[in-house]
Amino acid sequence: MKRKLIVALSFALLMVFAAFPAFAAGTVQLQVNGDTAPLSGLYLANDCSMVPVDTFTCLAGAEVQWSSDDDFIITENGATLNLSVGKVEALLGDKLITLPVAPAKTGDSVFIPLRAVSNAFGFEVDWDGEQCLVTLNRSELRDGMTVSDLLVKSMSASQEYNTYSMEGLFDIAMDITEDGKSVEQATYNMTSKLSGQIQYNPLQVYMKQIISPETGDNDAEAAVETYMDQAKMYIKAPGQNWTVMDMPFSPEFWKQQQDIQSDPLKAVAQMEEMGILLNFGNDVSINGTDYYVVNATIDMNKFKQGYQKLMQQAMQGIPQDTASGNPADLQKQMQEFLKNTVMDYKYSVFINKETLISDIIKYDARLIMSIENPAPKKTDGAEEDTPKEVKIDMQMKGDMTITGLGDPFKAPDVSAAEAIIRP
Repeated sequence: MKRKLIVALSFALLMVFAAFPAFAAGTVQLQVNGDTAPLSGLYLANDCSMVPVDTFTCLAGAEVQWSSDDDFIITENGATLNLSVGKVEALLGDKLITLPVAPAKTGDSVFIPLRAVSNAFGFEVDWDGEQCLVTLNRSELRDGMTVSDLLVKSMSASQEYNTYSMEGLFDIAMDITEDGKSVEQATYNMTSKLSGQIQYNPLQVYMKQIISPETGDNDAEAAVETYMDQAKMYIKAPGQNWTVMDMPFSPEFWKQQQDIQSDPLKAVAQMEEMGILLNFGNDVSINGTDYYVVNATIDMNKFKQGYQKLMQQAMQGIPQDTASGNPADLQKQMQEFLKNTVMDYKYSVFINKETLISDIIKYDARLIMSIENPAPKKTDGAEEDTPKEVKIDMQMKGDMTITGLGDPFKAPDVSAAEAIIRP
């Protein structure tokens, strides 16, 4: 088990899969407007469900601002709620209200009473004791559109263009432990610059990622380039030439996904099937441009179920011995990788009110992953000095901007790419 491989897998999961909150609270479940939502850190106080303020703001599309360590304001769609740790009195707009339980600090989080705060922002809250299910429901519109309506219109507007470019900058902090002990020189602070271009038909994707350490040492930068079409995947690792492998997905799978993405209604339905919870955030204006804001979080359990179904579809019809490896083995490896992975992943999409194009995407993710080494190799009858378990705690925040809609796709020169030969 190699540390570099684990780090690479961590980066891949953060950059490829768009979000999957976990940290589930016991057996209590939560539904928001009929969709299953991740519920983290819940506890009961005087029969009131208490949740972290960050969990509520994420689910409700609200924002929180702190005026001191104990005083904070939650805002959502023009409504404001002033709260203080340890005080049951709160101010909803200019109206004084009394909470059943005061906000409380537990560890690094501040907890608030879920029902009372949800009611303050227009949610109807119900509790099903038999199913241990909390439900939050409200009708939320922007200019007469639901979140799904807006996404469908945004996707339709984007489909008028066959290509788009992207640029992103992310701050990353990562800590690695082996068998519960910190690893020397295994705490990293770095930036990741991502750029690329996507073409829908025929499918082409080019991505370049530059990882830079916080020290600013340019010699320590590492760049990875990836290019793919429907048949092949090309990779250029630091200091190496382009290599090529067969795409580890069937042509039928690519066609199916293209059909889904070409139909905005099907695309939104697939997002819901994969456990993506969507809600409106506060509208904003950036550099004179007005934006709708759509927040997204993902239920990890629902995502895993949807992912397994997706992988089964992707692997159908692929020969069992290809340049990219045995498809069954690839599927098993990814399932095992996700099994011991916990993610708290959320993002916000800023949709231009005039064009309905998604111009900006903001990411905030945390990944905690454990990988076990079931059978350490032995040398002269003794186990090698390799850990039985490696744990990675990685946090990533950053923005992605979308530009160049309709520009010609610029593919890299991969004519000299060398085929990856399996042993």
